[in-house]
Amino acid sequence: MTNSGTAITPSVRRSLFATDPDQRLRPGTPTRAWELWLTGPDSTLLEMPDLATALMAAAEYTAMTIDRDENHPPQAAHHAVILHHGYAWRREGAARSGAGIAVPSLCWTARCSICGDLVEDEFIPHHDSAESAANDAVGSRGWTELPTGRLVCERDDSEHEEARAHARTEDGPEQDEDQLSLL
Repeated sequence: MTNSGTAITPSVRRSLFATDPDQRLRPGTPTRAWELWLTGPDSTLLEMPDLATALMAAAEYTAMTIDRDENHPPQAAHHAVILHHGYAWRREGAARSGAGIAVPSLCWTARCSICGDLVEDEFIPHHDSAESAANDAVGSRGWTELPTGRLVCERDDSEHEEARAHARTEDGPEQDEDQLSLL
């Protein structure tokens, strides 16, 4: 088809991962090292301090989007895309063999028997055995292990203090009925 003697050509589609820089889509800010591009009706760019934070934020956003859209009619697609200097980030090299295949394994973490809190700092530690989880909670975190094997966190309230006091009296030397108490 011609218009005034010139051919009309279709517009060229730009791609997130095109090899030709002129054909590569750059939705982000070139001066920002890391960003998270939240697509959808209200597209948003969020500056990220580093790649690890961007990966965690993208996973959280994706999970929240799936949870929010459950039992709702279909809506516009929402995606979390990590951008590096404005371009979509792609991991260097090929995926390792077996990547994406989950292998179930049993792991342990400590939980307070009074309030139910887990041992955690930035992440919740996982151990190969219950004993290892208890040893970490007691040795590294200042928790108390009761004679029954139950754990009590470092929280400072009446329930926790009572459990720790009870543990100290049970751990003390046994009194013989015929033994006189020293004053």
